[in-house]
Amino acid sequence: MQYIKVKLKQAEMETVVIQIYNSKAYKILADLEDLQILKVLKKSKKKTISLSEKYAGKLTSKTADALQDYVKQSREEWNHKTI
Repeated sequence: MQYIKVKLKQAEMETVVIQIYNSKAYKILADLEDLQILKVLKKSKKKTISLSEKYAGKLTSKTADALQDYVKQSREEWNHKTI
């Protein structure tokens, strides 16, 4: 299911959100737009950010260093395990 916003062309314009169940609806919406009955608004794309950007500055330097040391130690133990 997809959602798109449609701006109705009337004396007082109103924006509505519709839910598309069938891909044929896109053709119908395009036809209605050609007839200047409504205008299909472009869906804004959210900027995707990396996890490092998202969580930058969330840990104190001390906590980040301790976590980094723990991860380093865990990797060393993993690489030197004797099973």
